Amino acid sequence: MPFGSVFGAMVFGILGAVFGTRMIGTPAPAFQVMGACLALLGVTVGAGLLMKRTWARWLGVFSGIWFAWSAANTFLSQGGVFHLTVVLAAFAAAVLLVIPTTGRPVFDPSAPRQTPSVASRALLSGACLAIVGFLGATAWAVLRMPVAQVAQVAPAAQKELARETAQAKAPARANEGPVAWLDFADGLKEAKSSQKLIVADFYATWCGPCKMMEKRTFHDPRVLARLRDVVPVRVDAEASEERGGLRGDALALRYAIEVYPTLVVVDGTGHEVARNVGFMDADQFLEWIDTVMEKAGTSLARS
Repeated sequence: MPFGSVFGAMVFGILGAVFGTRMIGTPAPAFQVMGACLALLGVTVGAGLLMKRTWARWLGVFSGIWFAWSAANTFLSQGGVFHLTVVLAAFAAAVLLVIPTTGRPVFDPSAPRQTPSVASRALLSGACLAIVGFLGATAWAVLRMPVAQVAQVAPAAQKELARETAQAKAPARANEGPVAWLDFADGLKEAKSSQKLIVADFYATWCGPCKMMEKRTFHDPRVLARLRDVVPVRVDAEASEERGGLRGDALALRYAIEVYPTLVVVDGTGHEVARNVGFMDADQFLEWIDTVMEKAGTSLARS
């Protein structure tokens, strides 16, 4: 069996399962359908490659290009070793399947031509169903996006008015400056004594979106006021020195941090309650943290 087919079967089986599971775990129904379709596509293409089906080879090329393109966009905007690995693996699988010596199934020319088996037809039908379902769910998500934006994002003038109103209503406090971040160990102690949730910001010193979020989001007066209801913690996910007996890289491994920035909400015992990956502006952060706190059973409301 050509090496490209074996490699492609492994790559698509793993990527389909990983990306599919992640998307199925999101609250949006459209993304849940997309995740199920990705998982089905990975299984069917992988099995078809192992069965030496020509249709699986070309679907594998298409799938490899799509996975590489999608992961490349995420890597450019958020960084992360995981997404870079996906780009390289998916692109390599597509190239190996295109090259005849590594991707083309080898048949015995003297053997009589066989009709496609029931299993092969079933796999091809499943792959086609996955592609159609993914495209349909994508269109569904795009069509719903303008409605969500109208409901959640006010015009620029209304945003500015709401920001000024929030600033006027916010109680006066001496510490109106940037967030007073704690180390993780100190944050656990504070959370246990105050019975508050921890919002841990996992970042890297080279991360552009992390710096952007620091300048824009964590300097917004509404965010500063909201963070008084939680224990703000910041962790350099690549730091190897101990702070309070805990290392940043060890904490990043413990909480499976793959992309920067990642905000993880934990309780006083260190148990994860929720997380959000990537840059969020002030409005997105406020909406997210309020939803998390409501689900966590708190009685706090947005200022």
